[in-house]
Formats: sequence, structure tokens, C-alpha cells
Amino acid sequence: MNTRRKASLFGFGVAPLFALAGCGVLLVAAGCGDLGPAVNEIAAPPFDPTSFRAVSAVLERRCGTLDCHGHAARPLRLYGQYGLRRYEERTSPNVENYDEYYSGGKEPTTIAELEDNYRSILALEPELAAKVFTKAADPEVLTIVRKARLREKHKGGLLWNKGDPGDVCMVNWLTGNTDTTQCEVELGHP
Repeated sequence: MNTRRKASLFGFGVAPLFALAGCGVLLVAAGCGDLGPAVNEIAAPPFDPTSFRAVSAVLERRCGTLDCHGHAARPLRLYGQYGLRRYEERTSPNVENYDEYYSGGKEPTTIAELEDNYRSILALEPELAAKVFTKAADPEVLTIVRKARLREKHKGGLLWNKGDPGDVCMVNWLTGNTDTTQCEVELGHP
């Protein structure tokens, strides 16, 4: 069974953003041709809230504090129960208990927040993430992997070494492996 799936970020691929910007600036009179499905979609781990919840929880706890990636101005923006919360109206169907929907409240990370985290991670380097997912590149090509391992400057310092539970959790997900056992091990750490 082929587990690869084409995922569309934000409803369209990243390349069309640049192509559409070019149409607006350079080709107003000529218009843009059909960009086709090859441009609109990239290969990525499928968004499965059940398996992604553990991956997201690891990143939320390690990286999603309000002074780090739980900040709205960050390129890698993480939402979650103990950090930045996604704006929701009181009547939103995404939130079960709005009175507990705040940083540190009892309302768990919502499906909408998980989906935003998924998009935020993959939008950092979508073409490279696709290569990692299809096994055409080593996970270390990704900034998110290098910074967590401190192979590249990271204000947050070393999160884990290669092969540590958090690292395996992230790499498994990026490569399409749905085993979240190491995510659970990482979440058991203080």
C-alpha cells in the first residue's frame, strides 16, 4: 500500500504564491497560464490528528512557549494548550470549553490548532520536507531538525541529540512513519 499523499498547504502550494505574485506584478495584461496540479501540491506526511497530536505535543512542550515559537510573529508558530492559543470566537465549534481556552487552561490543543501546527512546520521548507518524506533526502537537510540538534545556531539551544526520543519522534513523522512510541517517551520527560 502506498502511504504517500499529496498535501496542499493552505489550500494551495507555496510555488503558486510566487507565481501568482509574478502575475500580479509582471503579467497583468497577459495573465497566468494554468499552473497545473504538479505546482499546487507537494508530498508531505498526511494530516492525521490522531498520530500528529503526539508529534505536536512534543513540539508544543519543547518549543511552543510564549517566549519562543508560541509567539504570533515567529515563522514557526506553534499553538497549544500551554502556549499560544489560536483566536476563536466564544461560539466556535473548535473549542469545547471556552472558559478553559487560554494558555495553561484545561482545554486541550484543538484540531484546528493541530492543523495550524502541521501547516507551520511544513511551510518552513516545503520542497525539502517533500524530499525527506519521499526518502529523497536525509532529514538533516531540514532546518527544524538541524536546529533541534544544534547543528545550526538556535536561540533555544539543544533540544535533543540525533537518536533521542524527541528526535526520533520528529524524524519518524517527517518520513511518514506513524509510530509515535518515541513521542510518548519524550513526553514522559520532565
